[in-house]
Amino acid sequence: MTQYRCQRCKETVLPTDMKIVPGIKCPKCGNRILFKERPPVVRKVKAR
Repeated sequence: MTQYRCQRCKETVLPTDMKIVPGIKCPKCGNRILFKERPPVVRKVKAR
């Protein structure tokens, strides 16, 4: 499941939590800027 992080309050927001408030907003502080958290996977790319 994708998780988002609020820019202002740094809280983790789930998509089910965002359905409480109309629009795409943080339900805790009301900020509209959310960052999608990425999994901690390290990718190795072989250089030429």
